[in-house]
Amino acid sequence: MSTQSASGVPYKTFSYENFQGLDTSRDITSLDTGEDQHLTKLVNGYCDWRGQIVRDPTVAFRKGSNKVTHCSFYGKEAVVWAEETGSAINLRSDDDHVLENVHPIGSIISSIVFNQSVHLTCRGRATYRYDGTKFSRNQSTSLNSLTPAFISSIQRRMVVAGIPGRETQVHFSRVDNDEVFPEDEDVNSSNVLRAGFIDIANLLGTADQITGLGSFEQNRLVVFTSDRAIIYKIDPSIDNWLIDDDTFINIGCASHNTICNAGTDLMFCSRSGIHSIKRSEENGILVYSYSLSDKIDILYRELFASVDDPQKISAVFDQDTAQYHIFFPQAGDINTKRLTLALNPEGGEGAQPKFSEGDFLNARCGAFLGGKLVLGTTGGIYNVNQVEETTGFVPTLTIMTPLLWHGSLVDTKQTHSVIIQAAGKGTITMDAQDLDGNQIGSLVFEVDDTTDDNYFVGVPLSKQYERKWSYRYKAAQYSFKAEGGGGLLRLIGFAVNIKN
Repeated sequence: MSTQSASGVPYKTFSYENFQGLDTSRDITSLDTGEDQHLTKLVNGYCDWRGQIVRDPTVAFRKGSNKVTHCSFYGKEAVVWAEETGSAINLRSDDDHVLENVHPIGSIISSIVFNQSVHLTCRGRATYRYDGTKFSRNQSTSLNSLTPAFISSIQRRMVVAGIPGRETQVHFSRVDNDEVFPEDEDVNSSNVLRAGFIDIANLLGTADQITGLGSFEQNRLVVFTSDRAIIYKIDPSIDNWLIDDDTFINIGCASHNTICNAGTDLMFCSRSGIHSIKRSEENGILVYSYSLSDKIDILYRELFASVDDPQKISAVFDQDTAQYHIFFPQAGDINTKRLTLALNPEGGEGAQPKFSEGDFLNARCGAFLGGKLVLGTTGGIYNVNQVEETTGFVPTLTIMTPLLWHGSLVDTKQTHSVIIQAAGKGTITMDAQDLDGNQIGSLVFEVDDTTDDNYFVGVPLSKQYERKWSYRYKAAQYSFKAEGGGGLLRLIGFAVNIKN
């Protein structure tokens, strides 16, 4: 709270609140809106549905020491992962079971849980499974010859694709049996539960290839290529398989490991952005795709181009927080950038997603189950805590606004003071620079409380921090860095008082 008495100086207050996350669709000179304010940088934090900027939760070390390239839950709270050593990729579990030197360095691994085991595939390599007690090789002769890259499951069948030499085929296991695939079956079998395959080559009309598999609703398999997606209705009976004619999805998937079920939708990453497949709310029949990332299209393409192989991009959907985290391993395979899409839990018309970035711990993959989110990093597996928990490693939150004009685009402003409204615990350092990039000034705010009233200028505030801020500029770009404290830290809004 400010302890200063009224100065008697007439001034006008320009407040910035209800933050909407990142926006690269407009230049930083034209993003000053005050209300519904977008940002040019938001790292290791996100904008919640109230428009508050919230620091990412703390994390706690779980296990491992090497670079983790893929992870998955094999039990309610048990994780299996692939880790790179100096010479190869090992498979390792929470129960300290290890399968060493399974795949060469740089291999891309996918997984699915089927028949109470995690099945892990790698293009051109044998498929392995882990049942909680040991790693073992799948005994299907057919599957061992297929060596698929992608794996999924639908209607009690395990499904594989990305097969060398058969890039347009999708192979299905026998119902409830992951060790029987088409070439393992008796050619004269008429059992409707038998294994089978489909070939989409003549449906494409191009030389495109399958790039991923996903399951949508209860009985629909989405077969992705680079430029489109084809949806099949799948039934345990092989005689009832057919193409869903009520869909036309003319957008492809760039990486199988970005395909995630998000509620009733299916989210994935294409070359140009983040997309979702959903059923029309109007007629309940039409299934279509729509883009979620239009307002950060430039940022997305920049991140996409920074990865040497698009198949290395992976994602995880946190169901409890409605956040879709995408991981972009950078050149050199050490550093990783994260892009997070936060959905509005209220939904409805106009409920736009909000975007943020992250680089904490160089997380490069993740898995979610039963309220538990784990991240695979360059140094093992970490558990992500609840946002209010104070223990664990604390990320550093970085925020940068666009150029703020405080009204006129031509007049020089004389500032009087600055106010921020924050809650939680930590140290917030505020800096500002002018149009030419020159440093204007810097302030430090010690935030040490966990209550706020979620309102700003014009009403009494329970937690408001005001400081003298006397500078001249036409426009300024403000940045905030929040460190230390741990637990919930929120920036609700800030304001600049300009002398009349």
